[in-house]
Amino acid sequence: MYSAGFLWISVALVASAGGSPTTGDGRIVGGEVTTIGEFPYQVSVQLNGQHICGGAVIAHNFVLTAAHCFEVALSSSDYTVRVGSSEHAGGGEVLSLRQVITHGDYNPQSHDNDLALLILNATLNFTEHLQPVPLATLMDPPTANTRLVVTGWGYQAEEEGGVSGEVGVSPELRFVDVDLVDSDQCRRAYRHVLPITQRMVCAARPGRDSCQGDSGGPLVGFPAEEGPARLYGIVSWGLGCANPNYPGVYTKVAAFRNWIDAQMGTWGWNGLLAGWIGLQ
Repeated sequence: MYSAGFLWISVALVASAGGSPTTGDGRIVGGEVTTIGEFPYQVSVQLNGQHICGGAVIAHNFVLTAAHCFEVALSSSDYTVRVGSSEHAGGGEVLSLRQVITHGDYNPQSHDNDLALLILNATLNFTEHLQPVPLATLMDPPTANTRLVVTGWGYQAEEEGGVSGEVGVSPELRFVDVDLVDSDQCRRAYRHVLPITQRMVCAARPGRDSCQGDSGGPLVGFPAEEGPARLYGIVSWGLGCANPNYPGVYTKVAAFRNWIDAQMGTWGWNGLLAGWIGLQ
């Protein structure tokens, strides 16, 4: 995860700076190489052709990611999304963005409401390597039996060169299993850093975490029994990567269902109106 400071992005910077959260672009720590066929909702969010964050396909025209990935005021045309590939630098398709909608209450200091909806300039054709992930609701929280998995191309260690001399983001998609951390336990861990709000969820496992470069990527739960996987979290922030004292902090997707549904509905309605106008 990012060290505390960036929201997963901010997180990494803050930790290295001496204790407060920072932004970073994190990568999977303690994980394993995988393929897009296993996690077909994963995308790479790119700035001027370079991977900066992860994201999750949630519908034919929409990707969900973190607001902190867009703190720099740039045009939507500077960003693209690569879908359907196990590598962030090649394969699949690269799509431009019609619009970046960051949550209006996103707070870069507290990392609260760290959510952004990307509207693609194309309608996705779903295949075995490109599928949407269903969104969690407050009615179906993860349980102790839910397998939680984070995916991304982020750093494999908090310090560059920390894993067999590797530097930078991972060229291949990786995944790591993490465990849900009790909210009160997470609040205690970060009590001298930042508040853990009801719009955040924490997860960790010894030696395993998301890190810089994983920001905006999906925390997905796979039920022990039959049932669909669900998107529970978006990689947001944390203090260090795989720091045993500080769990990873994720934006709680279920807390934003009304906002997500409203944004998607507004876009669809506006598009329909535009179509009517064009026919007149």
